[in-house]
Amino acid sequence: MQNFGLASWLHQMSYFRSAEQVEAQAERLAAGRFDIFIPCVKNGHGAADFVTDLADISPRYPTFDPLKPLVAACQARGVKVHPWFCVFTEGRRSRLLREHPEYIAKIEDPQEPHQWACACRPQVQDYLLALYADVARRYRPAGLHLDYIRTGGRCKCDYCREQMHSRGVDLDVAGPGDPAYQRWTDWRAAQVSGFVARLREFTRDEGMELSAAVYPEYPECVTEQAQDWADWAKKGLVDFLFPMNYTDSAEEAKARAADHVARVDGAAAVWEGLAQSLSRRTLSPEALMEQVTGVLEVGADGVVLFEYRGVGDEHIRAINSLRQTGSGA
Repeated sequence: MQNFGLASWLHQMSYFRSAEQVEAQAERLAAGRFDIFIPCVKNGHGAADFVTDLADISPRYPTFDPLKPLVAACQARGVKVHPWFCVFTEGRRSRLLREHPEYIAKIEDPQEPHQWACACRPQVQDYLLALYADVARRYRPAGLHLDYIRTGGRCKCDYCREQMHSRGVDLDVAGPGDPAYQRWTDWRAAQVSGFVARLREFTRDEGMELSAAVYPEYPECVTEQAQDWADWAKKGLVDFLFPMNYTDSAEEAKARAADHVARVDGAAAVWEGLAQSLSRRTLSPEALMEQVTGVLEVGADGVVLFEYRGVGDEHIRAINSLRQTGSGA
């Protein structure tokens, strides 16, 4: 079996309580042969888990700034850091929505329990691009990471209504099967893709990579969430796609991965996101390895574990035994 990439998400920067712990975890990542580490620096509540003047900083952020030594310690050991944004979710701690409540998305029957900013509004996109630029320039990581890079549903805020009215679409009338409904879908996807393209231009200028966590079901993610990740890959907008292939079933994980690889067709690296812990239950190393083996067999370039706090040394050893076998090490 070929060698493959290994990464992990970390959902809370408050995990790091001291500089010594940062060093210890960087050493663990390097010893475990992780290629990319993805710490969340903007969660769904809208506050920042890094030092910035553009947003409120999470009250749970440590009294020291762990992101700076984390980037340095990982870089020194050959591990890339991609700071992770929950992009368009702006919850109770969002300075943006506190100052501009008109930017709140108006989504009927939202599929997720988060408060969203309207992903299609230029002002929202400008704010988030500025926030990405701030973390990139302050901390100089190897790359940036997109998550919640979607609309959260079909927004009917005043801005979206005005934009679609100018295109001959009444959002209170348009429905599935209606050509107007398809125009609405296409417009929404174009706005989200436009944001990705702007961030791609920024990362190229800064010499950084761009990765994205995306829905595993395609093209449903385009219709429901305006997330056209296959098109992003074809246009060279991302370096890595991490489909969130979360399931208890190794067979399902493998089938989904085969679809992802076929749709991307080599235009970007596909690393399958696997839930090492699901529904409050931790997968055994054997169960995780069955999924890893299956997705690699159908052409995935790597795996990303959700999430780091649940990854045991036994899981790392199991994965690396497979990597060593594949690489001949």
